[in-house]
Amino acid sequence: MRIAFVLSSLAIGLIRKLSGANITISGEELPESPVLFVANHFTRFETFVVPHMLYEKYDRPSRSLADDSVFVGALGKFMSWVGTISNKNKARDCIIIEDLLRGTSDWVIYPEGYMVKNKKITFKDGEFCTHSPEYEGPIHTGAAVMALQARMAQYRAKYHHKDELARFCSSMGVDSRGIDTSLEVKIVPISITYYPVRPGKNRFLLRVDSMMHQRNKRLFEELEIEVNLLMNAHMNIRFGKPIMLDKYLEAFKEDEDSLYDKKKIDEVIEEQRYKLTNDAMQRVYSQMQIHFDHMFILSLVTMPTVKVCPSYLRTLIYKNARELRLLPDYNLHRELHKELFKLILDESYEPFASAIEIAVKQNILYKDSDGEYLFDRSLLEKEYPFHKVRVKNTLQVILNEIKWQKPIVQMAEENSKYTEAELRADNFKHISQRSWDYFEREYKTYRGTMPSREDKGAPIILYDEKFEVGLVFSHGYMAAPKEIETLAHYLFERGINVYVPRLRGHATNPKALLDVTAKDWETDFERAFTAMRQVCSKVYIGGFSTGGLIALIHAAQYKVDGVIVINSALKLHDLRVSYVVPTLHFFNEMIAYLNAKGIMEWIDNSQTEQPLVNYHKHPLASVSQLEKVMSKVTKTLSKVTAPILVIQGDNDPVVKSESARLIYDGVRSEEKKLLLLPRERHSILADEKCVEVFEAVFGFMEKDVD
Repeated sequence: MRIAFVLSSLAIGLIRKLSGANITISGEELPESPVLFVANHFTRFETFVVPHMLYEKYDRPSRSLADDSVFVGALGKFMSWVGTISNKNKARDCIIIEDLLRGTSDWVIYPEGYMVKNKKITFKDGEFCTHSPEYEGPIHTGAAVMALQARMAQYRAKYHHKDELARFCSSMGVDSRGIDTSLEVKIVPISITYYPVRPGKNRFLLRVDSMMHQRNKRLFEELEIEVNLLMNAHMNIRFGKPIMLDKYLEAFKEDEDSLYDKKKIDEVIEEQRYKLTNDAMQRVYSQMQIHFDHMFILSLVTMPTVKVCPSYLRTLIYKNARELRLLPDYNLHRELHKELFKLILDESYEPFASAIEIAVKQNILYKDSDGEYLFDRSLLEKEYPFHKVRVKNTLQVILNEIKWQKPIVQMAEENSKYTEAELRADNFKHISQRSWDYFEREYKTYRGTMPSREDKGAPIILYDEKFEVGLVFSHGYMAAPKEIETLAHYLFERGINVYVPRLRGHATNPKALLDVTAKDWETDFERAFTAMRQVCSKVYIGGFSTGGLIALIHAAQYKVDGVIVINSALKLHDLRVSYVVPTLHFFNEMIAYLNAKGIMEWIDNSQTEQPLVNYHKHPLASVSQLEKVMSKVTKTLSKVTAPILVIQGDNDPVVKSESARLIYDGVRSEEKKLLLLPRERHSILADEKCVEVFEAVFGFMEKDVD
């Protein structure tokens, strides 16, 4: 049997590799004792995959039951060879119990009894029930009975009454001589979840269709879903906390004589089988992995209107997803562990676009004469043929999977009572708080104390709900939000909301830059922009020095109302400038230059123009991240089409004035303005002539200010 496990695992592993199957394991550690696994059942290939993963990851041989109908031909022979047995095998209970008592292999049982394709599970009169043409009623209790019987046999084996034990085991068809008394049988619940579940043609399906011409057969429904799941979805196998069986057999633990009272044994097992089954399945269903599609369909069905505004739906999903993380003990897909603000930032956000696509394809959403989405709620309540529901109404299946999770449903219902304006205001507060949380955490890590709201590194957020126009403006490399403070207040006094994010690694300790990437800076800016977009009808973006480059990267990807860049560092004077390096090609040259000067890991910046704001040194390693920003701007400038204002000091000691011309010429904006000012310093937002810059910035935005 061991050889069969090895060979079958290799074969399944090869199929998994060729198909690109994405299978992960999570949850609790497995006990060393024999385990009877109980799992939910949605696809046929689970019968192979779960034992394969148990063997591959834990070196645990395991066997499983399968529907009798598949034990035909080569497939049936293969399944028998690897130890799978038919659910109609008369000796199945004996085989399972004996394996558990001997410790020769674990067993995987699906108490639902069949593939619950519609995911329609209810909890009624204290029992979990499935609903389908296959079976209508409570979850099967056979797994619980076998586990309890095996544990009873272990109790008896402890007392070494060989004759009584032999008779008891014989009644179950088990050889008592093989019982390992050092083992304790346990039940471990398994929750299996797939994301995304999408029907559709695939290469394998088209090949089978061309050979067999069985397009309307049940086989094709299974292939259409299951091959796509195997090739394109993430399958999560989550192990729950092991269930100790002793608490269900309290009546026998201390009373040796009762172990031989057949009537009492039958009564206790009959009573406890239902409780144990419900406890196990409660853990199975409660630990299913909750993913984006659950949040999408739950938000959709709780919306108060038939007309679906995508922007409102996005804000509602975002609210639900972030509050979901506050609920205890749920298994969340990695997508929901992210900040998820890109859901409301990025119009092409893939999980949302995919969910909309399948809703439209299956007519749950359709467009009216004005091109607006309408929601046909009745289709989610319509009865579909059981074997076609996964293909014909996928979102109904996903809704069935989530809707019995009462705390989550109640949360969604409460959130649906908010207007879009209220959701946007709440999201603005939440996202803004996230920016502060990043600063607070980093500050405490490197300084050991908590920062004040007046600290130079604190994000600056000046907001009045009466203002319709907003500006997201970033500080430069080695600097802090403090360097933008005067400009921010100048604009706010003139009716413009201002958000100055802190780029991670700044205003805490130069060492923090060692753990930060250019992508992190882009994300910090995107987060601030998303927050401002929630509460302002028009949002401009910009930045000083490197901050201006971050803004240009953002403008190349997302719709903005205007861009303002000031002394943006696209071209520098020479390698002696302890600031950045112009291209990756010269990075090694700069390292060699600095090493020759005896400077190994840190670059001195003690002569900075703003000593109270900027770092006095920065790590050589972070220079490469700065180069990535410069390189990305060079490659994406042509994608910037929004109105733009470029301001540059003509004698900037850090940035070559030609940087401004490169930016001005490189963008494809129809409305653009270049302003060269006579300045001798780089920090022109803090010199005696800064008001001229402020006026230019306000003048660029003034047309949109009431």
